[in-house]
Amino acid sequence: MIKLVKAGLLAVLLPFAATSFAATFEEGVHYEVVSERATKKPEVKEFFSFYCPACNNMEPLVAEIKPMLDKGVKFKKSHVDFVGIRDTEHQQMISQALATAEVLPQKDKIIAAIFSHIHTKRANFNELADVKDVFVAQGVDGDKFDKLFKSFSVRTLSSKMKRDQDYFKEKGALRGVPTFIVNGKYKLLLGRESGISEPADITNLINYLASK
Repeated sequence: MIKLVKAGLLAVLLPFAATSFAATFEEGVHYEVVSERATKKPEVKEFFSFYCPACNNMEPLVAEIKPMLDKGVKFKKSHVDFVGIRDTEHQQMISQALATAEVLPQKDKIIAAIFSHIHTKRANFNELADVKDVFVAQGVDGDKFDKLFKSFSVRTLSSKMKRDQDYFKEKGALRGVPTFIVNGKYKLLLGRESGISEPADITNLINYLASK
């Protein structure tokens, strides 16, 4: 009997909880609509650069957010080529390095190692051999890296990063990094003005928008 009462109470309260939760997030305050089109599947995409100090500082926060995302919400990273003093061609090489990491089981370790190479070790990626050294240090076979880096799938993913970057720049949504866009449609407004800065709050906002 008690179980039935609890179940009935839960059924009554859930709709109100959902309404209350949704009401806490406002367009123009916590997020903005930046595109009419939306992705077919729920996702949150972080536009970032390995050369961006703020993106490097965001990594621990990202590590907290990812496990709290609703099931089915995929977290993606997309590297941009307009940050820092390095030329665009060089930064596109780093984008292709990220695309290469995406297809490897050591992906997270490689991403962390690239950030560390730039921001902790204060080292440069002057040529592709320097990038390869980081991958090899994370246990990736050198010959496998060479094949993957030049592969059609990796080049396609790298090209998509560039297309997405250009698309959202044209929409006025991508003025700096890190920038988070949910379902290809909603840009998160994070920071002091919106009051959204803690991992739990950011995750709740992502999950809310991903379900819209």
